[in-house]
Amino acid sequence: MNRRLLAIAATAVVALAACSSAASPTPSPVADPAAIVAQSLDALSKVQTVHAKADITGTVPFDLSSLVGGGSGAPAASGGSMDLAGSYIELTVDVNGKKGVITVSVPVLLGMKVDLIQDGDTSYTKINLMGDKWTKSVSSPEPGASPSPSQGVASMTADLKKALSAPGVTTEKLADEPCGTATCYHVKITAPASALSGDASGLLSGLGGGLGGLAGGLTGSPSPGASPMLSGNVTIDWWAQTSDLRPTKIVLVADAAGAPVTITAVMDKYDAAVTVSPPPADQVTDQPGFSIPSFEIPSTAP
Repeated sequence: MNRRLLAIAATAVVALAACSSAASPTPSPVADPAAIVAQSLDALSKVQTVHAKADITGTVPFDLSSLVGGGSGAPAASGGSMDLAGSYIELTVDVNGKKGVITVSVPVLLGMKVDLIQDGDTSYTKINLMGDKWTKSVSSPEPGASPSPSQGVASMTADLKKALSAPGVTTEKLADEPCGTATCYHVKITAPASALSGDASGLLSGLGGGLGGLAGGLTGSPSPGASPMLSGNVTIDWWAQTSDLRPTKIVLVADAAGAPVTITAVMDKYDAAVTVSPPPADQVTDQPGFSIPSFEIPSTAP
């Protein structure tokens, strides 16, 4: 009798375990590298808030005379170059709340640092080379304009997913890696410079929009097609958490006229509350000394 009861109990335990497993399935692993990146992009397009920092290193050709209006900015115009060491973009944004703070630092440009604060339709910009005043601007939609900025998060992710299937672009799934307390997929994307003049240009314009879009028009809208400075492969290493596919790190390496330029973006905080405060009134002016790029956090709405 005891043996029979034990057998029944063991059967019941197995059955309960099976029912529990069926009710709460473990997320199935994703094997296809392109699918990992595509699903990671979908996850990114749905985030509410994010903190990210992109460090930029490398040397790029630059027409120094363009700083004073006498050059074209083309690499061959003067033979000059810029060492981007210490440059970075850091942002904390609430996408749907349309608020956030962004800092851009480019030490090689006379130690230039740009700070931006967005609070609804009002933005404040301060450039250290122009003094200690903040410039205030208020945006208003043009009649008939779409409520969603054209360079929104959803648009950026769509460009990137399209670029993954462009001719010449390859994706490779590497071994999973620990990332903090989680585990991350690691995907390497490779695109030859020749492919970046076509559909694969979305790899650069999309990633440029990833930070540049969230930062508004800070760097301007990326131009389609490959940069004339690119002379070799562009590689992108992409890490995404296996649990929710949200990206944790993206490393882009491009060959700019024979010298590698590396952008390392780390996303270390999602969906945390974002609080912004306008600068004190006595530190704000409505009269900028020159045209400052607009800043607007895009909506994830289609």
